[in-house]
Amino acid sequence: MAEVRSVQLLEWKEAPKAAGAYRSVLLVEDEAPFRQVIARNLSGRGLLVREVGTAAEAVTEMTTNCPDLMLLDINLPDRSGWDVMRDLRRLGIDVPTIVVSAVRVNQSRLDEFHPMAYLPKPFPLEALLRLVFRTPGHEANGSSEIENT
Repeated sequence: MAEVRSVQLLEWKEAPKAAGAYRSVLLVEDEAPFRQVIARNLSGRGLLVREVGTAAEAVTEMTTNCPDLMLLDINLPDRSGWDVMRDLRRLGIDVPTIVVSAVRVNQSRLDEFHPMAYLPKPFPLEALLRLVFRTPGHEANGSSEIENT
């Protein structure tokens, strides 16, 4: 297994201009090594990345420091990613979301919450980077919300 180095958590301050439409990302993932690899790759490309590992932390972060984009795992230790999206909807918070999950996602959930994309784990890092750095409104393969890898 590759060595994983810790990633410095960035504060919501000015950062180098990132290519693409998003500048700040909330990464909601309970598996720390996986979360750190993604955070390192996104922050290395100029994005401000905040990391949390639970649904409660995600909702708190979204209500205090709403980012431009959320990367959301579905299986979290305290509640599900769907619960996070439901809470945010109830609070009137709408943020583009990419769902990443090792659990197969039911189409009815995608229809209910309308994430901008769904990436089943494991996925190539390049697939996530394509989604994060593409221009909103210009979906890959037409208007598909699902990234098939």
